[in-house]
Amino acid sequence: MLASSIMGRHLYSVILILCLPLLIGHVVRKYRREKSDPMVRHRLGLELPMVRSDTLWIHACSLGECKVGLALARMLMTQDPSLKILITATTPSGLNVLSDSEFESHVFPWDFPWIWSQWLRRLTPRALIVIETELWPNLVAACHESGVPVILANGRLSDRSVRGYLSFGGLTRPMWSKVSRALMQFPGDARHAQLLGVPAHAISEVGSIKLDQPVPPIPEEQSHQVMTWKNKRPLVCLMSSHPEDDALFMRWARQEPHMALLIVPRHPVRGADIRDAATAAGLNACQMSLKLDPGTQLLIGDTFGHMGAYISQSDVIVIGGSFSGKGGQNPIEPARLKKPLVAGPSMYNFQAITDGLETAGGMYRADEENLSEVLAKAMENAELMGSAAEAWVETHRGSTALQT
Repeated sequence: MLASSIMGRHLYSVILILCLPLLIGHVVRKYRREKSDPMVRHRLGLELPMVRSDTLWIHACSLGECKVGLALARMLMTQDPSLKILITATTPSGLNVLSDSEFESHVFPWDFPWIWSQWLRRLTPRALIVIETELWPNLVAACHESGVPVILANGRLSDRSVRGYLSFGGLTRPMWSKVSRALMQFPGDARHAQLLGVPAHAISEVGSIKLDQPVPPIPEEQSHQVMTWKNKRPLVCLMSSHPEDDALFMRWARQEPHMALLIVPRHPVRGADIRDAATAAGLNACQMSLKLDPGTQLLIGDTFGHMGAYISQSDVIVIGGSFSGKGGQNPIEPARLKKPLVAGPSMYNFQAITDGLETAGGMYRADEENLSEVLAKAMENAELMGSAAEAWVETHRGSTALQT
């Protein structure tokens, strides 16, 4: 078993090395397109964190996970103000929110084994806390060999991700078996963790830290701008959208000319592309990052930090990624603001939360065929749905304290 585990990890490392030119090319193209620094030197492990020795290391991936990591770090600091905490992230959106925080942050490098020996010598971490699912075989092996506990916090494992891990069981099962503690969100996540190889005694069910996040701030200036733009029209907000979501809702908007549509892309850099797609679809559109035109039916929310303004001025919130097979985005922020929620068929990223909100009456599910009908029903029942969504979140708060 040990020999096959080592062989599997060596093969994984060789494949990773062979794919290095592709990795570099991918991040350079992707981040230049998004007007971000690809930070290749950091991803190759050539730049080490500034913080040294006896560090608590928290790793998150993108924006949502980084918000969870920050909440966890702040709770831990209240318990021990002397802690030295490093938070790493992978994406520009995650790194941006970390750079504005009080904690040391750094780009998470690729999973080459020689990188981790340098990192662990520099950090000598008390523990590595990984947010949700960001485990990597060489990193976990290096921590295990160095006696560094690996803790999975706010753990989340969808059916889809479990199938992916099981298909590479020779590589991933040894990795999961080395997890010291797995603090999983819901019963299904806990079952999945054990199925993947986490020892049963290491698994706890503790809820989701995302349910503890504060009500998003509402920037007054941007909120007023959206209110002026919509001009008393009913407003549907497609939040954290993907291109396939955009296309569906543009078709819907063409059939509902009396309604206003606000598309907030998951990646704001897509703003101009969405506007071009709207023009091709026969919709008049404007971008929040440019000049607002009250005569348009579609507003593209392509700015950072204004989600609270977008949500607060909307009558119904549609969860992006749920109509495009992407597993859906986080529905908690609009629920905290007492907004009625509509989601498509694909919500596997937040399945337990979705089930809870739907059962409580705070969320309706829709597909392409009944979309207009479901949106109209949500408009009619907006107040009841919004109150139900907020109440469900409120009754499931408290996970942060359980995970510290």
